[in-house]
Parts: sequence; structure tokens; C-alpha cells
Amino acid sequence: MDHLEDLIAGLGSGLAFGLVGFAVLVVGYVVIDALTPGRLGRLIYDDRNVNAAVVAGSAVLALAAIVTTAIATSDDQLVEGLLDTAGYGLLGVGLLALAFVVTDRLTPGRLGELVCAPGERIHPATIVTALTHLALGAVVAAAIA
Repeated sequence: MDHLEDLIAGLGSGLAFGLVGFAVLVVGYVVIDALTPGRLGRLIYDDRNVNAAVVAGSAVLALAAIVTTAIATSDDQLVEGLLDTAGYGLLGVGLLALAFVVTDRLTPGRLGELVCAPGERIHPATIVTALTHLALGAVVAAAIA
């Protein structure tokens, strides 16, 4: 019976961490959506905007690395571990938003408009933004570990 109890506890814990991680990813997507002109969903799915998809996807991937590391290194106590995960995940969201704003200030024009411009070609600003997201995700993940 101990195995079944452990399994049930593990499943509950996994569900709780999964929900916290999912919530952080949703918050991150909403923040990136707020920083870019237009609605990302419409830009990506209706307009088939590759630039918007790359920016949104790189932000979600960076946050996934942060949340995964936060979960893997979190406190062994469930509540403390969930708080660790949420806290580091939200830190990652904030840092990604800050990186977007700083990159916007350092580049000519409006970064959001450049990375969401219509067209099927990837704008160089999109590449810089995506790589900045991924680099920051790796840095924050390493800082957590």
C-alpha cells in the first residue's frame, strides 16, 4: 500500500508543479503579447507572421528552461517548492520583459513593430530578440541551479 500512497502523492505533486509551470508560461506569453503591437494570437495564427511566432516561441522556451530548473532544484517540501518555482518563474518573466524593453531602447525604431512586421522573411531584429530570450533563459536557469 505504501507504493500506491507514494504514487498518489507523486502524481499530486507533479500536477501542482505542472499547474504552476503552466501558469508562469501563460503569464510570460501575456507579458510578451503586451509588449508587442497587435495580438500575438492573431499575428501568428491568422496572419501567419513568422517573426511574431519566433519571438513568442523563444520567450516560452526560455521560460520553460527557467521553470524546469526551478522545479528540479526546488525545496523538497511541496509548498516551499511550489513557491520557489513560481517566484523564479515570475523573475524570469520580469527579466524577459526587461530584456525586450532594453533591446528596444538600444535599437533604432520600435522593436515590437520590427518583429511583428508582416512578411514571410525573418527580420534580423527577430533573431536578436529570440537569441536574447534564450540566452537570458539559460542565465537565469544557471543562477537558480
